[in-house]
Amino acid sequence: MGLSDAFSQSLIRKNLDLQDYQYKKEASGGVRVQTNGFSVFGEGGWIKDLKSTRLIQVEYSYYIDYRQKGKSSDNGGRKFVYGLRNRFHILRFSAGMKKTIADKADRNGLRLSFVGFGGISLGLLKPYYLLLRQPTDVPPYFADERYTDENATRFLSLDSIVGAGSATKGLDKIQPVPGVHGKIALDFDWGKKDEFVKALEVGMMLDLYYKRVPIMINSSNRFYQVALFVSFQFGKRW
Repeated sequence: MGLSDAFSQSLIRKNLDLQDYQYKKEASGGVRVQTNGFSVFGEGGWIKDLKSTRLIQVEYSYYIDYRQKGKSSDNGGRKFVYGLRNRFHILRFSAGMKKTIADKADRNGLRLSFVGFGGISLGLLKPYYLLLRQPTDVPPYFADERYTDENATRFLSLDSIVGAGSATKGLDKIQPVPGVHGKIALDFDWGKKDEFVKALEVGMMLDLYYKRVPIMINSSNRFYQVALFVSFQFGKRW
């Protein structure tokens, strides 16, 4: 490559960099697959310069404990999770920053960035119901029940379990569990045009709650949750 060609490439790159400064905001959404569940999220950003973007994010996450094992009922009912006490849903509200580590070598290249978030978590415990045989010969012979100290023996007895209870049961008994969280990730943006956000993120997440979260029965529930994740994200800059 001659001197003139190198100079031309430098001018082209400079002009493209200047065009990047035209974008002041971005908005995107995506899905996240975690080692302990899955999430959907929306994100907004304020672009400071080519290297830095301030971010806010709202996320819904459904927690799946690795100890949750689905079982088929021998009594003809729906498949159920043995030993589950509560379903756990999480809302996260985060603020963070994205810092470019390596910019695209050309418009068809890959931009690598570091992303960090911190914020509040609102856990929502929804009681899990099983359809259980009733201990009397008087109708009803079966009823949806959540776990209590009084029905603990029947709730854990495979002979008493007919199947999973109604998914809508317990909506009026949801309990909040507040906490905080942090996330770090590497962001790989492969969009051909900077106008569009097309990114994959790989990272780690930590949630901390003020108490142990009672998800399983007869098990060591924790006040923290750690997960690795992969996110797929799409959006637009303007």
